[in-house]
Amino acid sequence: MKQLTIFLIILFYSNLSSQDIKWNTVTKNEYNPIQLISRGVVTLDNGDKTPEADLYIDFAGETIFYRNTINNAIYSIYKEDFKSISLNEYEDGKDVNDGAFYGDVGEEIAASLRKKLYEKADLNFITITSVKKEGFFTRNQPKFEVNDGELDVSNKSKVSAKLIGINLRRIEYLDEDGDLWDRGNYAGFLGLGGVETTSDDKEKRKEARKSARILNINFGNKFFLNTRALYDYFYNEYEKNFYQSLEDFKNDYIGMNIKDLLKDWGPNSQLFELDSNTFEYIWVFERTVTEKESSTTGTMSSIKKALTKSTTESTGSISTSYGINTNASKYNLGGYGSIMNSYTKVNKKSFLNYYSTNVTSQYSQTQTSFSSQTRGTDISVDDSKKIGVIVNKDLIVTDVLEKNYFPTPYYGVEIRFVED
Repeated sequence: MKQLTIFLIILFYSNLSSQDIKWNTVTKNEYNPIQLISRGVVTLDNGDKTPEADLYIDFAGETIFYRNTINNAIYSIYKEDFKSISLNEYEDGKDVNDGAFYGDVGEEIAASLRKKLYEKADLNFITITSVKKEGFFTRNQPKFEVNDGELDVSNKSKVSAKLIGINLRRIEYLDEDGDLWDRGNYAGFLGLGGVETTSDDKEKRKEARKSARILNINFGNKFFLNTRALYDYFYNEYEKNFYQSLEDFKNDYIGMNIKDLLKDWGPNSQLFELDSNTFEYIWVFERTVTEKESSTTGTMSSIKKALTKSTTESTGSISTSYGINTNASKYNLGGYGSIMNSYTKVNKKSFLNYYSTNVTSQYSQTQTSFSSQTRGTDISVDDSKKIGVIVNKDLIVTDVLEKNYFPTPYYGVEIRFVED
């Protein structure tokens, strides 16, 4: 009995110390919206002060949207329209002038407004051990020492964060202070719009934002030496869950009547009679990837890959070779997402629901305008996806043939937990 009690105690604490990966996504608006909201007062160029109201702030567009609470009208206030602004959520309403508001101080203000989003974001929690901050942007180099016979860092600090995405070399996260980071073993601060600037007049500020290397990362009480080690852990779980959920996918449809399947998946493309008692239904989702090589006499953006049906005015680009459940593919490629949409109703908890979203995130779309004549050569490659089911004479599904439908995971794929 005593041994059983000890075993149960160990099992209990083991469960407490582990943290499962949350295979779900949040929208960009949930952690880094275009407009951040705060109560505040705007001092106009003529010295007038507005009544306190909800202010919708677009830092990237340098625009403040002011809602008049009396008549519900909304006004756009640009940088040249105001002298200063005070926000309730930043230093108790301290006045900030227009120049500073869209500079480094603005980045600090944006971070303070994102703090509440950090608490709400349903993302994986990690702890990053780095070195202590000095001011808002700057961190020192680590100061190594031997403490009680163990190697230690005297100026280390731990930062709580929510994981946004990770690949072999980089990790992107939102920290507890509301700062957005995209870093490898050395940090890169994303700033207001999530993109580092490259203009010469901001080079000094960029240098100030660089941080010391990551000392270690903790996830689920497991320590990882660097970004690559954490990625390996996540990818192993990613791959394992894919193959397990693929078996669940097949089993969830076996035993279903083909008439119900047709309602969810849509009309089948092909039908074969294998024998007098067995039939194969096949769905083909046609899509063509067009490799385009072009030359022009004017100025244009270089297009390496484009979705079929694109025009010279509007094109899409593909950064990898597959996608599921994406608006782009459904619009351009013929309803590719219908099966995954229907499967969500069959098995809401399936890992494939996350997997399809992450695969979709590998796609990027671009808008391109041409102002010149272009000559080029297009090479079309058939990249159609197929899925089939075996049905008996009673119209009951006995097997699912999904091999050509789901892309298999590959080492190096970016694992993201947001829908951009």
